[in-house]
Amino acid sequence: MSDDDLDGAPEAHLADLGPLFMAALEARSAGRVDVAIEGLLGILRAEPRLAEPRMELGRIYLDMERLEEAEAEAREAIRILEAGGAWTEEVPENVVTALAWALLGEILKEMAASDDVVFGEDPARFAELLIQSRAAFARAHTLDPTDSVSGLTAAELGPEPDDDVH
Repeated sequence: MSDDDLDGAPEAHLADLGPLFMAALEARSAGRVDVAIEGLLGILRAEPRLAEPRMELGRIYLDMERLEEAEAEAREAIRILEAGGAWTEEVPENVVTALAWALLGEILKEMAASDDVVFGEDPARFAELLIQSRAAFARAHTLDPTDSVSGLTAAELGPEPDDDVH
């Protein structure tokens, strides 16, 4: 399926995925993380264009400190959302997209704080991750001005950089 298919048109197979998504969220809440991951991956095998399962996977991977996987899922969710691919209709698209950007900001901030980066041999990597994290939080706040946490976190991470998130 191409990006051109991300026009928000309702597709019958998506209705069957909703209960699977809710079951994955319930499994995660109950501490059955492996079941939640498998459920989310199953949804993405059926429909890889969905951002929300990727965001949940990103959150789970962040919690598990699987930061590279978390970053990849968050970035893919953002790509899908910015192409107009929000699945949920209950939450405004700008809010869902802001949540994805805030998740990416959180992941990048954790990456910057990791021992590999803090004690690594590339001090520029630490600075770059903080710049990217700040930009992601700022983007989240721009998309959803009611997200004061992202706005405050962006401000705490320093002045606005000259460039954007890569």
